[in-house]
Amino acid sequence: RCTEGVWMSLIITKEYIYVALDFEGLKSLERTPQEDMFLTLFNTVISNLILFKNQFTMNRDISTMFQKFQDGAKLFESDPKLFQAILCIIIKDVPQADNFGIMREFQSKFDQLVSEEGGDNFITRMYSGGLDIIPWPVFGDIKWFKKLSMIKKTLDRQETKYENARTFLQNTKVIMAKLKICDWGSLDDNLIKIRVATLKRLFPITVHYGIEQKDPIIEHLVNHDSEEPIDDPIVNLCDILDNCEKQAELLPDTGIQLYDEHESFEQLSEVLRCYFEDVVQPRRESSDDNEWFSNFDRFFKHIIGRRTSRVQNWYMQNTAKYPQDNSDVINGKYELEQEISKLSLLWTLCGLTCHQCGLKCVKNRDHHENHDCLTDHKCYFPCHFNEVHNDDLIPQCSHKAGHEGKHACDKTNHLCGEPCNLIDKRNCQKVCSKEIGHDDDEHLCQSTIHYCGKNCSLSTTTLKGDYHCPNKCIKPYEEEHDSHNCENEICPIQCPIPNCKERCQSNNHFHAYSGSQVNHFCGDEHQCREFCEEDGICQVVLEPKKQEETYKGLLKKTTIIFTKYIQLSKRLKCNKKIPPNEFNHTGKHTHGENSFHFCDASCQFCEYYCTLPYGHVQIHDTRHGNMTQTEFTITGESNEFEYAGHKLRVGDQGVFVLCNLHCKDLGRHRHIDYCQNAENCKLGNQGQDIQHINEKVHPNPDKPKDFISHKLFWERTGFKDPYSVQEQEEFTKCDHECSDEMHQKSQGPSAPPPTRSFCELQLFHAPLSPSSNPPNDYGYISLDGHHFDCENPSTREAAFHIIFILDRSGSMSLNDKKPVPNFPIYNDLIKNHNNRIGAVYQAVYQFMDARINSAKANQSGSATRDSISLILFDNEVIVPFEYRDLTDPKDLLNSMLQHQARGGTNYDLAIQKAGFLITSHFDPTKVNIIIFLSDGLCGVPLSQLHTICKQNKTRGSPLYLYAVLFSSDSRSHSLEEMAKIAQSYHPQNSSSGALRCQFTCTVNEITLVNHFTGIAESLRNHKPALLKKNPY
Repeated sequence: RCTEGVWMSLIITKEYIYVALDFEGLKSLERTPQEDMFLTLFNTVISNLILFKNQFTMNRDISTMFQKFQDGAKLFESDPKLFQAILCIIIKDVPQADNFGIMREFQSKFDQLVSEEGGDNFITRMYSGGLDIIPWPVFGDIKWFKKLSMIKKTLDRQETKYENARTFLQNTKVIMAKLKICDWGSLDDNLIKIRVATLKRLFPITVHYGIEQKDPIIEHLVNHDSEEPIDDPIVNLCDILDNCEKQAELLPDTGIQLYDEHESFEQLSEVLRCYFEDVVQPRRESSDDNEWFSNFDRFFKHIIGRRTSRVQNWYMQNTAKYPQDNSDVINGKYELEQEISKLSLLWTLCGLTCHQCGLKCVKNRDHHENHDCLTDHKCYFPCHFNEVHNDDLIPQCSHKAGHEGKHACDKTNHLCGEPCNLIDKRNCQKVCSKEIGHDDDEHLCQSTIHYCGKNCSLSTTTLKGDYHCPNKCIKPYEEEHDSHNCENEICPIQCPIPNCKERCQSNNHFHAYSGSQVNHFCGDEHQCREFCEEDGICQVVLEPKKQEETYKGLLKKTTIIFTKYIQLSKRLKCNKKIPPNEFNHTGKHTHGENSFHFCDASCQFCEYYCTLPYGHVQIHDTRHGNMTQTEFTITGESNEFEYAGHKLRVGDQGVFVLCNLHCKDLGRHRHIDYCQNAENCKLGNQGQDIQHINEKVHPNPDKPKDFISHKLFWERTGFKDPYSVQEQEEFTKCDHECSDEMHQKSQGPSAPPPTRSFCELQLFHAPLSPSSNPPNDYGYISLDGHHFDCENPSTREAAFHIIFILDRSGSMSLNDKKPVPNFPIYNDLIKNHNNRIGAVYQAVYQFMDARINSAKANQSGSATRDSISLILFDNEVIVPFEYRDLTDPKDLLNSMLQHQARGGTNYDLAIQKAGFLITSHFDPTKVNIIIFLSDGLCGVPLSQLHTICKQNKTRGSPLYLYAVLFSSDSRSHSLEEMAKIAQSYHPQNSSSGALRCQFTCTVNEITLVNHFTGIAESLRNHKPALLKKNPY
C-alpha cells in the first residue's frame, strides 16, 4: 500500500538529529488537488532536501507533475529563510543508456515552465537550494548504493535549518496552522507574533515571581531558542547597603513573590521585611531610624531592580533575533514596562512619620490609610536613668518608638509625668518631661515642636482630576502661617501622561502653585499610544472565523461544513517615544520609521487585502480567501445544479468556495457578470471577451448579464490573476466539449479515466462552417461550428428514425410568431403560412438540412440512412409522409405546406399514431426519436406513451422523446411529464448529454430554429458561476 499522509522517522547522531519525512505521492486517489498542494507546500517549507521519486516508466506527463508544484508557488511569500530546500527529482529505474535523454527531456520541460511563468516559477520561488535531476539506477546495480552516498553528501553540505528540536517543533506547528487557515503571509511575522504572544502570556508570573511556571513544577526563566537559563547572580548584602557589617548573601531572585493583586502590600512585603530585620538589623535595635529606613528602602529597590533587570534581559534574549523595530516586539516591550512599572510603584515606600509613633511609615507610598511603621510602636531602648535602678535590671523605655529626648521607664518617677499642656497637638509625647516638682505651671513633653496639625494646603486640579494632599501640617502650632505644609517635601501629583503612574519630578511640594500653567511631568520619556497615521493598512490579520463553519443551502438537505477565513485590517500603535517633559513627539504618528503599509484595496469577491505596499503602481495582488461576497448563478432551464458534490440552487452563497481555487475546479469555463454596456451588446460591439446572454438569468433576472472570459473577469477585479500561466492559457480556450459519450464515461473498471475533448478554438470564437474542412485537416467541425481534435462521434452513431409530431390546432394559425427572414425557404413559407405553423415548418426544414450537412462535412453516410416521418394533429391526426429517406428536404417541405392549422388538440391520438409508425417500420439499427411540439395544453397521454415506451425498451432500443413548448409560457406540466416518462425507461446515466429525453420551451421563432438545429450540436455543460452580490 502507498504512504498515506506523512510519516516521520528520527536518526540521532552525535552532531545532528536527522528528521526523515515520508510523504504520500502526488495525485493520490484519496486526496483532493488542494490537499495535494498543501502536502507539497508543507514538504517544501519544512525541509532541507526533498527527494521526489518519479516512476519514469509509468509517468511521462512531466508538465502535469510540475503543475502540482507550480500551484503552490504563488501562495507563500517568497522568503529565502522559508524556501531553502534542494529539490532532487529522482527518475527511478533508468538504464545507463537512457540517462542523457531523460535528463534532457526534464530540462526542456523546466526551461519551458521558467519561460512561461517568469519570476513566478516554482523553482525560483520555492527551491533556493537548487534543483537536481537524478536518473537512478535499477535496484541491484552497485551504482544504486553509490547514489545514496552522493545524496548524503549533498545533505551534509547544507547549513542546519533548525537550531534545536524546540525550534523545529514550533516551526512545524506554525506551518501546519498556516496551511490549515490558508494564511500565506510571512512565516517570520507569524513566529514573531507567536513568540511575543507567548512572552506576554508569561509576563505576570515572570514579573511577579521571576520564573515562567510555578505549578506543578517550577520552570525558570530561559532563552527559548538556546534553552539557556537567564542569569540570577549571587549578591552580597554589604555590596548594596551602607554600614552593613554582616557578610551575608542576598536571597536569589527566582521565586520571590513581589506582586499579588489579592494581597495588600503589608502582607506581600512581610517576608522580605522580616528577612531584612533578621539578617541585616532589627528595627528596634536601630538608634537612627532614618539610617535604618534608608537601608531598608535601598534593599527593596535592589530587589525590584534585580527582578526588573532579569525580566528585561529575558525578554531581550527571546526577541533578539527579530527586528527590534517590529511593532509586535515594541508593543510587547511596552506591556512589559507597564507590568514592571506596577511593581516599581508598589514597592516605593512612603517614608513619612507613623501616626502612632516617631518611626517612618513602611507602607506603599500611595496608601490611603494612616501612616504606619508596621511595628508595635514601642521604644525598646533601656531607661536613661540607670543610676536610680542601682544594680537591678534596667527596664525599657515607656515612650513611643522614635521619640525625642531621653529614654525613661514608667517603673519609677524619673520626671514630672503630668499631662503635657499641648497634648492635643500632633507630635506630642503626652507627658511632661520636666523635673518632678518643677516650679512653673507649664507642663511640656520632650517634643521640640508641636505641629499645627491642620490639613496641608496643597489642593489643585490636574489633567487627571482634582488632588488634595491627605497629610497634616508640621509647622509649629505657635507660629502664625497662612500656608499649611506637610512632612512631604516633594510634589506628590501624578504625571499627566495617560497610563503613567509616576509622580512629578519636582522637589517642591507646592510645585502646582509655581505658575499659571504647571505640568507635573515625571521626567521620563513615554511610549506614544496613539494609532499610526500613515496612509494604507498597518497590519492584515488572518483568522478563521471558526474552526468549522456550517453553510445551510437553499435546498433543504444541503449542508456544507467548511473553514471560513476572514481578513481584518488593523491600525497599529505609534512606536515613537514622547520626549521627557513633553506631551507629544515631533512628526506624525507611525508604527515604524519607513515601515511597510499595505495597500487598502480588497478583492471584491473574497475581501482579501492587496499585499503590495500602499501607493504601488502595478496591478493589485493578494492570496485570496472565501468568496463571501458572491452567490451562485447558472444559465439553462434548471435553477438547481451540482457543485463539488453538493446540491445547490441559484442564489446559494459562494462562502465555502476559495477565490484562488474556484476557476481551477471548473477547468475551461466562462464567468457570468452584470452587463456593463447594454447598448454595445445590442449592437454586437461588446468585444472578444464578452458574449451577451439573451435570456433572463437569476438572481436579479431583470438586470442584463454577460458571459465573460476568465481573463476579463480578473481584469475587472483589478487584481492579478492568481492562476499559473499554463492555466490562464487553458482558460482562454472554448469550453464546448465533444458530445461523444466515450469522453464522458470510463470504458470499464480497469480502463483509464476518459479523456475529455474540448474545442480547439478560443472562447467566444465565431462558429466555423460545418461544411468546411477542419483546421489542419484534423478532427472535425460540429454543426454549431466548433473544432474538435478527435473522431467524429457521428461516424459511429446509429442512424435515426425521426418522427415529428406537430400541433396544427387552430392556435397555430396565429401570426404572433412567423418564419424568420433571410432563411432559406422563407419566401415559400410566407405565401400561405406566415404564422406559427410556418415558423414550425421552417424549423423542421432547418433540422433536416443540418443533418444532411453534418453527414457531408464528416464524410459519413449515416445521415443518408436517417428516416423521417411527420404526424400533424389537431382533434384528429394525419401523416403527410412516413419513413422517408432524408435525402431531399425540399420535397418533404412541399408535403408539409399542403396542410393548414385548424381544429382542437388531442395528444392521445398523436402518440398512438407514433407508436403505430415505429412498429410498422421498426429497424433495430436505427434509434427512434420523437420530436413532439405544441403551443397549447392537453392531458398527458399516459396509457399510449407507456405502451410505446415499453415496446421499444423490450426491443432493446429505448425511445427518445423531445417535448417542445412553442409558447411565451415557460412551463407545461403535460409536456414536462411526457419527457420524464420517456426518460424513466432509460438506464440511469446511460444517455449522453447530447441525446436524452427532455423538455424545452422556445419563446419565439428564432429560439425554435436554434433548438431544432441544436439537437446535433456539441455539448457545453451549463456550469455554475459565482456572481458578485451587488450588481453595481
